[in-house]
Amino acid sequence: MRLNAQSNMDVIGARVAELGNRLAITTAVALTHTAKDVQAAIRAEMAQVFDRPQPYTLSSTFLKGATKNKLEARVWLKDNPSGKGTPADRYLQPQIDGGVRGQKGMERLLQARGLLKAGHVAMPAAGAVLDENGNVKRSQIIQILSQLKLQRGSGYESRKSDSAASRRTVKRQGVTYFAIRESSTGLKPGIYLKRIFAQGSAVRPVFIFVAKAAYAPRLKFFEVGGDTARARFPVHFNAQADKTIAFLQLSP
Repeated sequence: MRLNAQSNMDVIGARVAELGNRLAITTAVALTHTAKDVQAAIRAEMAQVFDRPQPYTLSSTFLKGATKNKLEARVWLKDNPSGKGTPADRYLQPQIDGGVRGQKGMERLLQARGLLKAGHVAMPAAGAVLDENGNVKRSQIIQILSQLKLQRGSGYESRKSDSAASRRTVKRQGVTYFAIRESSTGLKPGIYLKRIFAQGSAVRPVFIFVAKAAYAPRLKFFEVGGDTARARFPVHFNAQADKTIAFLQLSP
């Protein structure tokens, strides 16, 4: 018995090409679904290791899906080139690798004015008003920048701090902010508020200036991501492969 496949080579070639194309698509979809699982797992890890993280932090990763021409999906920290706020990769990288965090916007402004020494950061103190996430409220930071007459950067509102209206606002609030670069009269370097009462006044620290401290790695970004990818990729690939096989079987 002689078998001759010569007349069917075009059909066979087309089916093989289609199979290769479908396999690439299957792999790309599985990789992208796996990356979504990785992103969710890292978000859950952030919620566990950080104390009341802001929504900004919890949504600080981006996902780039795979394609059939590039079988690679990626999850990483946003660098926020056009948005407001401190880029996530700047302040979360030390939490992943260890080391020191970069300066925040207010710290850069303070240093530019010579109020904060190079290599120092501003740590919240007793006079800081915190939001529900444990961070100093934006309204208080704006008041500080306004009264210290610091140049505004991205993410901060601009208000005239030497206008009559601003002076009346400060008087009405009864709070004055001032900065100390060097230890003086028993006060450590930092930003303080002075509150006026009928019987006198009181001074409280809002931020204390301290030398940058090294962070130990806290966020197990790669460990959690790797474990999740190894566990979830076979699941997604098998599910997509079943769909691909079913499609090819139904195709003419």
